[in-house]
Amino acid sequence: MSLGLTNPKKESVAGSEKNEAFEDAASHQELEEGKLPAILGYVPFLFFVPLFGARNNDFAVRHGKQAFALFIIEVIALIFLIDVVSEFFWTLVFVACLGLALVACVNAAQGKFWQIPYLSDIIKKYEFFKGQ
Repeated sequence: MSLGLTNPKKESVAGSEKNEAFEDAASHQELEEGKLPAILGYVPFLFFVPLFGARNNDFAVRHGKQAFALFIIEVIALIFLIDVVSEFFWTLVFVACLGLALVACVNAAQGKFWQIPYLSDIIKKYEFFKGQ
């Protein structure tokens, strides 16, 4: 039964090859020793358990890094549950969009094409309106 775990030391060629299972590279003992810290790492506020408590176990550390990333996202989500913070953020986003639109309008009126930072890169990357 495969757990879908991958070997971080194996490089894939342009994402075309799947990495071998972690179990193939690590000893069974390392995997077994890393399971509990890895599981505990996903409990909110316990991400540090695999990062510091099992720092010599690659399996546990990799799960600890993922758990830390999830924890950061959870904290941000909790902050946005506060009405004042959420309202301020979305107001700021709306004002920024209006400002960017104003700058783009001025440039269009002057016959210039101004690329909106980051947004134009995303549009190019995903080729929105490809047939246009």
